[in-house]
Amino acid sequence: MKLSKHLEEAVYVLLILATQKDQQALKSKTLSNLLEVSDSSLKKVLRQLVVNNLIESTASKDGGFKLKKRINEISLKDVMAAVEGEEFISADLSHIGQRIFPNKAHTLESESLVIETLTKAQNLYALELEKLKLSDLLLAEAMDNKTLDWLKRE
Repeated sequence: MKLSKHLEEAVYVLLILATQKDQQALKSKTLSNLLEVSDSSLKKVLRQLVVNNLIESTASKDGGFKLKKRINEISLKDVMAAVEGEEFISADLSHIGQRIFPNKAHTLESESLVIETLTKAQNLYALELEKLKLSDLLLAEAMDNKTLDWLKRE
């Protein structure tokens, strides 16, 4: 499994928004400049975060993006689900075994065992991702004081 660069971008967007001075909204252009990524590409990530209720968007002169949840309520699983989708591990079996092995019943049983194992692995993976809250990635004073003015760093 390979994770996309969008997961990393989404995590940093959330951390930036969590530490923004006075919780001011930040525009996508500001965020893309800070992250040194394409604004059009980042807008897709931001949209996924909005749709998954992690951030909110306000269209106005002073609008932009803000956290919708507190940073200590957002887990790595939440971010992955928003950016990568809910199904972290997927398998589309083409049933090759059923075509090449004579015992179809056994082959079907084996395929079911593989699917069952992958499902268990996904559930354990999701539980582990849920344990890491994004607030664990921040220094306590950065999260508590919210005094970083990202607009001045642009």
